[in-house]
Amino acid sequence: MEWFDKISEFMEGLPEWLQAHPRYGYLIVAGILLLWLVGIVCGWRWTYSRPGSWEGNFWLGTLGERSYRFWLGLIVAAATGCALLLFFVTG
Repeated sequence: MEWFDKISEFMEGLPEWLQAHPRYGYLIVAGILLLWLVGIVCGWRWTYSRPGSWEGNFWLGTLGERSYRFWLGLIVAAATGCALLLFFVTG
């Protein structure tokens, strides 16, 4: 399983590489937020339902599913933009 060894070797060296190049952490955060945003737009329930969060359930019940997804998507898009801005500014 040569591919597994390559992935394992990459993952072992990742923390040291990120310490040497910390600005790429912003890019990783932006990628994760972008995945979350795609899930919100596509209506994947795991991206916006909050089984253990009374606050998230309160807003979901108050605003309704469509409006809650809109506002959450707007917040996630703004956070993604901030992460990308920080990536480019710190370069």
